[in-house]
Amino acid sequence: MRIYVDHRTEYRYERPVVLGEHSLFLRPRESQSLHVASFSLETDPVCKIRWVRDCFNNVVAVASFNPEPTSSVVFQCRMRFEVIEDNPFDFILERRAAEFPFAYDERERSALSPYLQAASSTESAALSAWLQDTLGDPRRTRDTTILLTDLNRAVHDSIAYTRRDEEGTRSADETLRLRSGSCRDMAELFIAASRALGLAARFVSGYLCESAASSTSGSSHNAATGSMHAWAEVYLPGAGWRGFDPTNGIMTTHHFVTSAVSNRPDWVNPIQGQYLHRGRVDSRMSVELNVGAVEA
Repeated sequence: MRIYVDHRTEYRYERPVVLGEHSLFLRPRESQSLHVASFSLETDPVCKIRWVRDCFNNVVAVASFNPEPTSSVVFQCRMRFEVIEDNPFDFILERRAAEFPFAYDERERSALSPYLQAASSTESAALSAWLQDTLGDPRRTRDTTILLTDLNRAVHDSIAYTRRDEEGTRSADETLRLRSGSCRDMAELFIAASRALGLAARFVSGYLCESAASSTSGSSHNAATGSMHAWAEVYLPGAGWRGFDPTNGIMTTHHFVTSAVSNRPDWVNPIQGQYLHRGRVDSRMSVELNVGAVEA
């Protein structure tokens, strides 16, 4: 299956500013099921781009601009990639992890420690009460896969999806209080709940094919329309990192293309950077995202 993504992001400033260095987490992470056939990145104004791998092994484009004032900046990204279709339930857990609760071994705990650390909201009474209401006794023995699919669906059913273009990710507490949130807010709630149960979970930023989301979830809305998407992954012994999309209430498939992963959502915002100006300058962001299948 061949897919294309054309992604354009523009920032406009009310007064000319000097652009600082920007980091872009836009290039898909290659894997055994995904191959990037082509990738191009253009900016206006033009800049120098260098590529680095961060501590999570994400491929990051670092853009350095000339120190000339500008009233706008555009990032135009075009990519084509090939994916192999897969079944999200096609995995086998190690016997010790087949039923929850289970314990990670010493090697796993050492490597997974950043993904087990609870945010302050994870220990909150609100999250504990929500877990009790949705799952019953959180420590009751049950099938691990069923537990996670139930948790994924519980976030989907409890939280109303709302698109938010402003920066930042809400805490689990705030999302539970408002009972609404963006895809990144819902992913963060799922991660907080997973870690509260002792499961290693990480935040994922990437792309989702619109036709896949609507046909797989049966939902009338699509969190990927006009923006990037966010979901979560949980580490399961024997299966590795498995993806869960609470926005659509499904496990992830080959239609979910990962750009970046991290233990914290704010570390992998798709475009990060600064500008220099004396005093406050308001800015406005616009995003155009086209995703689809490449015709043979």
